[in-house]
Amino acid sequence: MLLKRIEGKTLPEALDRVREQCGKDALVVETRATKSGFMVVASKREPVPTGRDQAGRGPLLSQWTRGFRDLAQKATDFGMSQPILGAVERAMLGTRVEMSRPGDPALPNLATRVLASLVRTTEAVEDGEVADFHRVALIGPTGVGKTTTLAKLAARARSRGERVAIITIDTFRVAAVEQLRAFADLLAVPFHVAFTASDLKRAIQEHAEFDRIYIDTTGKSPNDSEAMPVLEGHLRAAGCASLLCLAAGTRRRDSDRVLDAYDRLGPDAICLTKWDETVMPGEALAAVIERGLPLSHLCIGQEVPADIVPANAMALAGAAFDVEVAGASA
Repeated sequence: MLLKRIEGKTLPEALDRVREQCGKDALVVETRATKSGFMVVASKREPVPTGRDQAGRGPLLSQWTRGFRDLAQKATDFGMSQPILGAVERAMLGTRVEMSRPGDPALPNLATRVLASLVRTTEAVEDGEVADFHRVALIGPTGVGKTTTLAKLAARARSRGERVAIITIDTFRVAAVEQLRAFADLLAVPFHVAFTASDLKRAIQEHAEFDRIYIDTTGKSPNDSEAMPVLEGHLRAAGCASLLCLAAGTRRRDSDRVLDAYDRLGPDAICLTKWDETVMPGEALAAVIERGLPLSHLCIGQEVPADIVPANAMALAGAAFDVEVAGASA
C-alpha cells in the first residue's frame, strides 16, 4: 500500500507509530489534527532499484516500467527525486493502466494525480479566517527574495481591503530597510524598524488590531548556527507564524541543509521563490514534498504584486511530468 493513515491521541504518539510501521526514514505526506487526536499520512521509503546489465554496469533506464519510463525521465529532468517517482510508479502498478508498455493514454493523467496527492499545499497564509497567519514573519537564507515576497503579500492583502502593517528586523542591510520603507509609503501602511525583540513586540502590540502584520527578517545562512537562536527568540517574542522562503533553483543537498537549519524554527509554510529563474525546480520541490511541509506560494517574477501565485498541487505535478492540466495554475 502506497500511503498509510496512522492515528494517535497526540502527535508524538502518531509519529512513533509511523516510525514503527513505515520505518525511521518514512515519507510523511500530511499531519492533521482530528477530533480524537492527530492523523498522519505516511508511506514507507523504499530504495529505487539501480538495475545493472550482465557485465555489472549500471544504472539502467530499465529501473522504470516501460510505460512509466518517459514520464519518469521528464520528471527527473525537472529535478524530481527517485524516491518520489518510485512511490508514484508503485501506486500505479495496482491500477488498470498499462505499465508494461508505453502508450496508455490514461497513464500521464493518473501519474499526475498520484504525484499531486503527495504535494501538500495550504491556503492558510492568506486566509483571513486563520488567525495564526495574521502575523507572519518571512524567514530564509540571504538572497532568496524575502523582502520582495513580503511586498507581494502585503499588496495582495491591501487589495483585499485588509489593514496592513510592515515591520523589519533586517537592520543588517540598509538598502532592505529603505526598500521596505518606500514600499510601505506607497501602500500608505505603517512601517517600523525593530532593533530588538522588545522593539518587535511593542510594534506588534501597537498594531494588534490590524488584519495583517508582515515581518521581514535578516537572511541567515544554514551554516550560521549562532544566528538561529537569535532569530528564534525574535519569532517567539512576536508570537507569529513563519513563512520560509526557498529559492526554487536550490540544489537538493543545499535545500536539505536549509530545511534542516530552519527546522528548529518550525516553519508553518514554504514559499518557493524565483521559480522563473530555474529550469530545474524539482529538486527544491522534492525536498519540501518528502518532508511533508505545506507549500503556500510560488514567486514567478519580480513584479509586485502580480508575480506570486498560490501553490496548486495538480499544476506542480503536471509541470513535473510535462502534462497539461486543465484549469490548474501553479
